[in-house]
This record gives sequence, C-alpha cells and structure tokens, in this order.
Amino acid sequence: MAFVDIEKTMQFILEMQAQHSIAVQKLDEQMANHEGRIAKLEASIATLTDLVGRLAQAEIRLVERMDDLARSQAHTDESQAHTDQRLNVLVDIVDKLMRRNSSSE
Repeated sequence: MAFVDIEKTMQFILEMQAQHSIAVQKLDEQMANHEGRIAKLEASIATLTDLVGRLAQAEIRLVERMDDLARSQAHTDESQAHTDQRLNVLVDIVDKLMRRNSSSE
C-alpha cells in the first residue's frame, strides 16, 4: 500500500471516528433526556396508582353507606306501614264515634 493510500485510509478512519463520537454524544444526550422523562412518568404512574387506590377505597365506603341507607330505608318503610295501619284504625274509630254522636242527636 502506498503512503498516500495509508494516509487517506487514516484520514477516513479519523473522520469516521469523529462522526461516531458525535453520534454517541447525541445518543448520550438523548438517553439523559429520556431518563428524565422516564423518571417523570414513573412519578406520574405512582401518583395515579395512589389516586386509583384511594378512589377504590372511597367507592367501597360509598357502597357500604348505600347499603346502610337501604337497610335504614327498609326499616323506615316498615315503620311507616305500621303507622299507616294504626292511623287507619284510629280514623275508623273516630269515624264510628262521629257517626254515633251524629245519630244520637
């Protein structure tokens, strides 16, 4: 190989090495940027996971309270029915007394 060819080859190798160095530097910068973004995404995922967990707990408490309310409403309905029956009996008694007093006058 001639000296000129060796020199051209060496120059080519040096240029390629410089280009590769620049490319590696750019990749390092991109990787650093991605690492920062990944850290932010991980924090966001942790926050969302916590929020979903709290939302699930709140939903469980809500369902329990709704069940309590339904039981309470059923008890109120039973009491109302009993009160209606007693009121109907009272109305009948008052009606009979009113008729009796009207007929005796």
